[in-house]
Amino acid sequence: MSEDKLLENVIETQRKLATLIGVSGHENEVRDFILSELKKITDEAWIDKMGNVLGIKKGTDPNGLRIMIDAHMDEVGLLISFIESNGFLRFTPLGGIDKRLYPGSDIKVQTKSGKIVSGIIGMNPPHITDPKLRDKSPDYMDLFIDIGAKNEEEVKNLGIMVGSRAVLDGRFEYNPDIGGGFMRGRAFDDRTGCNVALQVAKLIKNSDPIPNTILYSFSVCEEVGGRGVPAATNELKPDIGIALENTIAADVPGVPLNKQITRLNHGPAFTVADRGAIYHEKLLEIFKIRAEELGFEWQYKTPAYGGTNAGIFHKMHKGIPSGCISVPSRYIHSPIAMVRISDVLATIKTLHAILMKPIEI
Repeated sequence: MSEDKLLENVIETQRKLATLIGVSGHENEVRDFILSELKKITDEAWIDKMGNVLGIKKGTDPNGLRIMIDAHMDEVGLLISFIESNGFLRFTPLGGIDKRLYPGSDIKVQTKSGKIVSGIIGMNPPHITDPKLRDKSPDYMDLFIDIGAKNEEEVKNLGIMVGSRAVLDGRFEYNPDIGGGFMRGRAFDDRTGCNVALQVAKLIKNSDPIPNTILYSFSVCEEVGGRGVPAATNELKPDIGIALENTIAADVPGVPLNKQITRLNHGPAFTVADRGAIYHEKLLEIFKIRAEELGFEWQYKTPAYGGTNAGIFHKMHKGIPSGCISVPSRYIHSPIAMVRISDVLATIKTLHAILMKPIEI
């Protein structure tokens, strides 16, 4: 695949994935898109009982390794928890959202039929708020979503009910002219990982056959405790697992280097340890070697922030040697995240090289 074609595929896939709504437990739109793509580039692709999208690209050696690549489809968002008689919506977060982001945020609420209703997160005006509370971030229990409805009946007629999902909205943008090129938009955690997995699957389909079998897991409900990946792991039965993530880049003013976790423009991030796992040393060494062979800069993700699905699947069966590769991203779990296109491309090419060569652990 040419460089121009790969770049085009990355941008357009990211654009598509960033416009789909897939809050934890309601990943339908994302699942349908990924399944349609995966069927074109694997030997088998299907949806399991948990709603994960799974795929297999068979290797030439029946006794070869079974290597699972996992990226989660879900995003953080809001669950409608109550409808007021005057048409306002109460909500509870699904996944970790900084409460400082809520007031004034543009909201998309997804109706029962899949249509989108726009709203805004509102709060009591500052003019009538206790002065002691004005400088504090309000709790979500004190906030509401205003879609402009007159009453509860109008809300329900729109197809919004308790259990409907909503997201903090943010538009997608690709800008090739600043900083070497960047993409920004909603739900990059972990649609960027999904994008990387799909591009690698395309490259493997068009490469020489390899002895190992590659297993693809696009999992549900990672943001609420990794509830989907155990079912995927049980069904795919991997010998090795690699989590693909879009991780925290804190290379912004006021953050010292030792706390930046990862940085944009420094290539893929390899995790030594996080809150859920201490990753396999030999796999980590292979990751570094393959990146360096391609001439890419790489970085460690600073221990021990965050966690991934690998924190769950590495303990399954009799133990699964596992690693984590991430694309650094500023402002994850917010309406708009940002990634450098060079980091995304380097991650794709590094993972492809890892899978195309023998893995001995």
